[in-house]
Amino acid sequence: MGAKREDGHLPFPMPMRPYAISQEWRDLTFMHWKVDAERLQPHLPNGLEIDRFEGEAYVGVIPFIMKNVRPRGLPAVPGISTFAEFNVRTYVVKDGQPGVFFLTLDAKSMVTCFHAPRAYGLAYRYAKAKVKPNGDVLQWHSRRSSDGAELRGSSNAKGSMRSSEPDSLEYFLFERYCLYTEHDGCLRRAYVYHQPWSYQDGEVRLEANTLLESYNMGLDVLSPDLIHFSKGLPVKTWPIEVAERIDVNDRRDFLFLDGDCGLCHRLATFIDKRLARGKQLGYRPILHEDAQRVIETLPAKLRDADSVYLIRNGKPFIRSAAGIRCVLYMRWYYKMWFPVLWLIPLPLRNIGYRLIAKYRHMFFKRPSECLFRVD
Repeated sequence: MGAKREDGHLPFPMPMRPYAISQEWRDLTFMHWKVDAERLQPHLPNGLEIDRFEGEAYVGVIPFIMKNVRPRGLPAVPGISTFAEFNVRTYVVKDGQPGVFFLTLDAKSMVTCFHAPRAYGLAYRYAKAKVKPNGDVLQWHSRRSSDGAELRGSSNAKGSMRSSEPDSLEYFLFERYCLYTEHDGCLRRAYVYHQPWSYQDGEVRLEANTLLESYNMGLDVLSPDLIHFSKGLPVKTWPIEVAERIDVNDRRDFLFLDGDCGLCHRLATFIDKRLARGKQLGYRPILHEDAQRVIETLPAKLRDADSVYLIRNGKPFIRSAAGIRCVLYMRWYYKMWFPVLWLIPLPLRNIGYRLIAKYRHMFFKRPSECLFRVD
């Protein structure tokens, strides 16, 4: 099931579909530096803006333990699901929705370093890394296998445990509920659910920090401006989805159709009249500005597809793959046809799709003006 919808601390709702991965983030040392935004911006993908607090941009380095990472419904695997991770991150915003962008993530997990770049586009690098408690002190050391980039030092907490207040710098840095990444040439978003952070102030003794030094941002990489410590919390994450939306507050899936013949109008009307209870689907002509804005962010092979598009759970489908998934929004006696249609080989389905697309004007008169609905 998805995250609780009644959590009032969330700045925006989590997806209604089930989360993909659960994990725990433990024994975190947060080190932050103020950074010149002009030196940071070149490290971000197009479409992301630097998020600022009172005019200041920040970059963070966080060593911690990633614990009990596992797909939803499956148990943690000893020796695989828990490992040290060291990430370099900054704070960004897309269409008013704040999130995190990871410049790099060094981890002692071959599985994660193989899977995450392919599934999420995240810049994971394998490293010999450890975070080791020693009394009240955390000792941490990471050395990247590929180029030797290193972080070495220790930290400890001081002061009382507390939670951040809205509009505070700590709230700005900690309370982030999505991440952004570039994957297959497309800007993507993944939602992240957790309870509000509890944290303390901290002290660090940094001996080496070439993780951050390699970005040449003009920082004193051994002297962070802010230091915090947290014992951590459990986290749920969702799969990545297309970051561009029709509207930041519109969570519907969308169907983009040609809009130049009666078939498109009739198809949208046919689906809409037969939607299952609780299902919602938005519609746009492909040439509508809303649809074009989303399509332009897709990989080139999808942008140039000249096809019907279905954006389902943030994932784009085209041609027959889009068409057969339309039945998933409809009443049960239509929905039951999906596995049957799915069994038809994709090349055969696409031949059928192309024939319908090619000859649609023979059967459906082209109207003098577009009748396709927009809602």
